[in-house]
Amino acid sequence: MNAFISYSHHDAEFLTSLHQHLAALRRQKLLETWTDREIDAGGVLDQEIARAMGKANLFLLLVSSSFINSDYCYEKEFQNALEKQKAGKALIVPIIVRPCDWEIPELRQFKALPEDGKAVHSKHWHSADEAFADVVKKLRTLIEKCKKKRENFTPDESHVSPEQREELRTVHDEIVKRLIAKKANQEEDVVKAEYGKWAGIVWSQFHEEFGTKTSGLQSLDHLRFAEAKSWLQQYRASNDKKLKRANPQAYRVTLTKTIYSLIKPLGWTKMDLYSFAAEKINYAQPISSLNDLGNSQLELVRDRVRYEATKKKAKSAQAKAERAPRFDEPTSPVAQELLELILKHPNKEEQGLTEILRDSPAGALFRSFIPNTTAAGAAPSVKKSLFAPAVAEPVSLGWLLQPEGNHAVRIYELNPDARRSPP
Repeated sequence: MNAFISYSHHDAEFLTSLHQHLAALRRQKLLETWTDREIDAGGVLDQEIARAMGKANLFLLLVSSSFINSDYCYEKEFQNALEKQKAGKALIVPIIVRPCDWEIPELRQFKALPEDGKAVHSKHWHSADEAFADVVKKLRTLIEKCKKKRENFTPDESHVSPEQREELRTVHDEIVKRLIAKKANQEEDVVKAEYGKWAGIVWSQFHEEFGTKTSGLQSLDHLRFAEAKSWLQQYRASNDKKLKRANPQAYRVTLTKTIYSLIKPLGWTKMDLYSFAAEKINYAQPISSLNDLGNSQLELVRDRVRYEATKKKAKSAQAKAERAPRFDEPTSPVAQELLELILKHPNKEEQGLTEILRDSPAGALFRSFIPNTTAAGAAPSVKKSLFAPAVAEPVSLGWLLQPEGNHAVRIYELNPDARRSPP
């Protein structure tokens, strides 16, 4: 497990002792720990801390009056830990190092260590070593329990299906091939080694984003499938430029293959595709082959065909499930609010949502968006941990189509068939 240790610098001596007592768990590769002592000179504190919190799936809080009094420890680090815990991405373990009033509901809800929450620095323990030995003993039990649960994990209907997992693997494969484009013409063993390296990097980032590191892709909640696929597609799109620069011809071949694969579920012939392409790029003359088009034109055709395929897939999935034409309402309060903002837009052609992928003015933990597809108007901000599942829910329910976009924005169009169920 990856543990982030949050502490007040007034309690630095307790951090040192705890770190020493955790040595056996670290040597057994059962636990990796991080504190701000890991930041090298010149490192940007907020960025390094945010990166470490993003990787953590266990938060150890060294609780004292100093910790509770610290805005950074309590309002930033603890609140971030709470968000991850509520999303099922992390565990929180308070460790009471000094006697203090910690009767705060959002903190008190977690079982504290040492035993019964008796502070390390108190008469209950003969020494700090005795108290921390109790802490580590119970942490070991927790970690081994999580490990056993991971090893015995069995997916069910609440997790992504084998077909959905295969879809995600296909997009992942495309990403990795783009990343190694420069070495595609080298020796086979070099290509394989490079592929393996980047495949691991991409999956590692994916698992950190979706909390599936412990049990793998099979443990992904089916409600987050659309969000996960969109994340991979955006990752893939961000690497298109690398492939384009490294090997324009390979990029062109990839574009062409993608377009032909997209027309299969649409039931289009090649002539249907050529007619559609001519219309979308405003060609006055008929197109007899995709070879007639440049790479930028192929990109446009790919995006528009993908959009048509997404619309058909959404309708097909709805019919297959024999659902009523009226859609279920989102259950998340944030998803409900987003949907209301989208439906209030006066122009039906512009109903949707524009997600702004660059850094939010509200901070690294926030995501800005605009409730229309034209990116016009004010851009409110929402915490990323709330925004991502809030968008994924209306996508999974059929309200929003799969997004299109680039490295700067992601656009979700309202499904033309979206209607509310009767009250």
